[in-house]
Amino acid sequence: MTTLPDFSAYGYQVTEQLNQNLQGGIITYKALEIANEKPVVIKQFRFATRSDWDSYKAIEREIEVLQGLNHPGIPRYLAQFDPSNGLCLVQEYKEAQPLSKLRGFSPEEIKSIATQVLEILIYLQKRKPSIFHRDIKPENVLVDEISSVSSLADGGEIKAYLIDFGLARIGNSTMALSSLIGGTLGFMPPEQVHNQKLTKASDLYGLGATLICLITQTKSADIGTLVDFSTNKITFKDQVSKFSLGFIQWLEKMVEPNPANRYQNARLALAALKSLDLIRIPEVSLDKLELDFVANSVGQELSKTITVTNTIPDTMLQGEWSVSPHPKDPPHTPDSHSWISFSPRKFESNQVNCLLRVDTSKLKANKNYEREIVLNSNARQEKYYLKVKVKTAPLQPNVSLPPYGFILAFGLVLALISGIGLQVGLLENVIGRWIAVGIFTAIALGIYSSKNRHWFDDENDPLSVCLLLFMFLGVLGPIGWMIVVVIGVVIRWASTGVIDTFEIIDSIKIPLAISLGFGVVLAISWAIERAIRAIPWNGGRAIALSVLTAATGILTGIGAVIGFNSYLLAGLTAAALPLAGMLIYPPLKLVRLKAQHRRQESQNLIEP
Repeated sequence: MTTLPDFSAYGYQVTEQLNQNLQGGIITYKALEIANEKPVVIKQFRFATRSDWDSYKAIEREIEVLQGLNHPGIPRYLAQFDPSNGLCLVQEYKEAQPLSKLRGFSPEEIKSIATQVLEILIYLQKRKPSIFHRDIKPENVLVDEISSVSSLADGGEIKAYLIDFGLARIGNSTMALSSLIGGTLGFMPPEQVHNQKLTKASDLYGLGATLICLITQTKSADIGTLVDFSTNKITFKDQVSKFSLGFIQWLEKMVEPNPANRYQNARLALAALKSLDLIRIPEVSLDKLELDFVANSVGQELSKTITVTNTIPDTMLQGEWSVSPHPKDPPHTPDSHSWISFSPRKFESNQVNCLLRVDTSKLKANKNYEREIVLNSNARQEKYYLKVKVKTAPLQPNVSLPPYGFILAFGLVLALISGIGLQVGLLENVIGRWIAVGIFTAIALGIYSSKNRHWFDDENDPLSVCLLLFMFLGVLGPIGWMIVVVIGVVIRWASTGVIDTFEIIDSIKIPLAISLGFGVVLAISWAIERAIRAIPWNGGRAIALSVLTAATGILTGIGAVIGFNSYLLAGLTAAALPLAGMLIYPPLKLVRLKAQHRRQESQNLIEP
């Protein structure tokens, strides 16, 4: 059993021995101040017989400087006395344990410990002259036992203290106390090991090594296992994957062997630490920050996809969408909104496609809306704001009705021309009639398409290829018409003989046939051009309307002359039904829009 010294003559009662450093000749006791029963720490320096007793006065002078320290993170020096067997220093006692005995700190607590020790070093470095601790290690950093058991997240507050200034230097002059003990290998910066000039970056090395031991769960005696002797650097990155890259790089800079590569003082180190997150935190990448919606019809539901990606490995992104409050929107909760919805609204994934839906049936027609949606996440930036712009459709757009009178007249003219042409015997053979009808239409489209070359700019479009062929026929209109006549001649000759055929092409029928052919060509071309100008639809619909009208009129005229057989009826049905649909749809659309207009006026819709 250890015999405790009797310091009652000096006003202290020793209660237990806390620590003993035989190599350095330092024994630490816990004691009570007899006058007020406050606990104190007594550190006794027992000098060896070979020690330089002439430095005793220098020790006293330096103790006076240390007694002048006044910082909540440094136990105060209260008194000193000499019981003849070793100088005793009396310090304030803290109910705390060294980091070497405590484990299991949260990242927030580790950051708090580092911050508090750096604040202590800032205080020491601001002294005139600056004070260097020279022996920062887990054993010399105390953490309040009571506060350490409750995490910062629960409202607890870690309190850290820096102790044991037995190796401290004031300025660049070596204190006499430093001759009593050397620093701790692994925690001493290289310049201290090699007895070089110390700088304000020197104590940062010891703090960095202490924090590395803390996050890697390495004992102080085993810190050598982390040293890469080829570079003299402490390597630990592979053991702390849960910590952020920024914090790891901060620690690596703290323990750089070359002091010029460290933070130059505690103030700079603290400033860099404050902006860091210690653990890996997801980072959000969005493929768009603004979403524009344009409705083509009243009440249309619109949707767009937002891709959310987490760019930090070994983390999991959690997110939740909501709509920011707007004075014009009805009251809503984060879970639901009157006209904006998300799918999924909540997610836990490192890449997710979120569908944003906008229901314009709740909005007024022909208005511009702008809202803000928010992504709440566990990322470094907790909130991401995106703009949503919505342009609702006009309530009653310009619905242009087809020129019904013109279309009726156009169809009747073509029917009349076709009937007359057949009556005068232009082509009496049935096959010849159909060939003539097809070529009439081709020539008409060709003439018009030759004036509108932009229709067939796309060589891969089948319609463009057809129009290109029609153009050549249209440009060569007279030759095309002669082809019609020749085909009729050949067919007629094949069935009735050369003499009967030449009887058809006499001095009266040939001019009449040529005039009739050109009349049909010009009528169809003129009708197509008028239709495209009169109907504000795209060119494809205008052409379709013109061709269907022409086909219906021509087939009707032919049927009126030769009778409506099954082939004619099939062709007439194929042309007339689409034509009827194109003529009926615009007025029906107008009726529907008027009904929507009445509903809009009667409903209480959301303002922009």
